[in-house]
Amino acid sequence: MDLRSPGTLVVATILALVGGYLVYRRLSRSARRSGAAVANSQALTRLPEYQHALRTHRIRLVVLAVSACLLGGAAIVGAARPLDTTIDKPQSRSRDIMLCLDISGSMASFDAQLVKTFKTLVTKFEGERIGMVIFNSSAATVFPLTDDYDYINDELDSAEKALGGDSDYDSFFAGTFNGRGTSLIGDGLATCASSFDRIDTQRARSIVFATDNHLAGRPLIDLDEAGQLATSKGVRVYGLNPEEDGADREAGAMRTVVTSTGGRYFALRDESAVTTIVDAVQAQEASIIESAARALYTDAPTVPIALAGLGLVGVIGASRRWSS
Repeated sequence: MDLRSPGTLVVATILALVGGYLVYRRLSRSARRSGAAVANSQALTRLPEYQHALRTHRIRLVVLAVSACLLGGAAIVGAARPLDTTIDKPQSRSRDIMLCLDISGSMASFDAQLVKTFKTLVTKFEGERIGMVIFNSSAATVFPLTDDYDYINDELDSAEKALGGDSDYDSFFAGTFNGRGTSLIGDGLATCASSFDRIDTQRARSIVFATDNHLAGRPLIDLDEAGQLATSKGVRVYGLNPEEDGADREAGAMRTVVTSTGGRYFALRDESAVTTIVDAVQAQEASIIESAARALYTDAPTVPIALAGLGLVGVIGASRRWSS
């Protein structure tokens, strides 16, 4: 049994011993001063009734002393806050999912709908860590990987309002206009692929990549290179294209890149997209993550309280009989 305040136990024990010694000395002195000689008292002390009363008196004194010590000792231990300690080493199976959204002008009419799709995806997951990155001429993190789903939903609500034209949320776009040109697709995907933990590589990793793949500028990394980067990091990319129209060359290039990572490609109008993405992500084996061992402390007052109650009953019972 551990104690939250072991110093309290030491100090209280010392004070109790000193107090007990002082009381003992005072009672001893009082007993010597109050003694009186009585002639021929042996005839009285040999009576059976006297012997019985003396034994009873001594037993009551012993019960009173033991009960008082039990009550005081239990109170001291209780004041020191006894604790039960358990060592917990939790394991978790989890995946990381990065939502990656192109917010360039060509995507303006689709982004609010894509955020709704992201919100639907989030409701299908439980325990996975989710993050979000938006990009135009440069990329910005909306929120990092987290399993706080209330926070995730609040951020997605804000994103939906911002992409729906609410001027109160213009700050949502901060950090996405720092490059040359617009809709730098490869840079956006590369940023998303680099947003996962660099140390914790055990988690299954996926990107939901929403773009029409209409490049307008000179990116630092083209889409093929970004796809190779994702593959090297063990990241599967699931593409959502809101503007696919037949055998579109840009759509074909996007399909080739995302499938090369082990992911899937979907048109936004594909009603099975959300379900298929969720099933594909959850089909990836979630790695067992060993968390650091931690000590869990819980108050354990049951034994001190029970002993204090027993001591109190003994003190009250012995005192009443003694006084009677």
